[in-house]
Amino acid sequence: MHVRTLIIGATGSIGTALAHQLAARGQPLCLSGRNIEKLTALAKMLNAVAVPADLADESQVAALLAQAGELDLLIYAAGCVERVNLRQMTLQDWQRVIDANLTGAFLVLKHARFRRNARAVFIGVYPELLRVKGLSAYAVSKAGLEALLNNARREMRVEGVHLILVRMPEVATDLWSVLGGAPKRALCPDDAAQKLLDAVFTEPCPEVVEIARPR
Repeated sequence: MHVRTLIIGATGSIGTALAHQLAARGQPLCLSGRNIEKLTALAKMLNAVAVPADLADESQVAALLAQAGELDLLIYAAGCVERVNLRQMTLQDWQRVIDANLTGAFLVLKHARFRRNARAVFIGVYPELLRVKGLSAYAVSKAGLEALLNNARREMRVEGVHLILVRMPEVATDLWSVLGGAPKRALCPDDAAQKLLDAVFTEPCPEVVEIARPR
């Protein structure tokens, strides 16, 4: 079967790992990310289509989804974190995190076109990982993502689309730089990507997946 996959956030650590693993399975890929130079190089390496887009700009998101076409698999791996205490946080700090983690997800769901039984995967986190001083915008965006998916499932069920939230444990990505680096027990991005793909392709299709936290 001709499978069409879109990875949003493909230039991040997890997104890049997912792109490599899905390309190895022979799936045609459409990739989007913020780092245009890295995105272009990755797409060339994997014989994929590269479509950069600003996830806070509805016209760009709509154009991305139009170019991607009907999807069998969408993975939203975009993300942003800022560690700023609430009273010092600027509106720009707040908006940057909300746009990447939540507004972009809303716009993608609004404009995506899916085939029957398609799967749309969104990366969340374990709730306890959000209880860190200075991560209020990140915590709100991830909680909002779960609420968005809970409601969108009811609306999109008639389309035959499966919306999957994957709660990730600690993964050694650049997002940890604001916290001084990833903890020693963090998963490497390749392992996280493999566990995600193994989990979301189980039957029956899950609504929520929790990747086991390393011991």
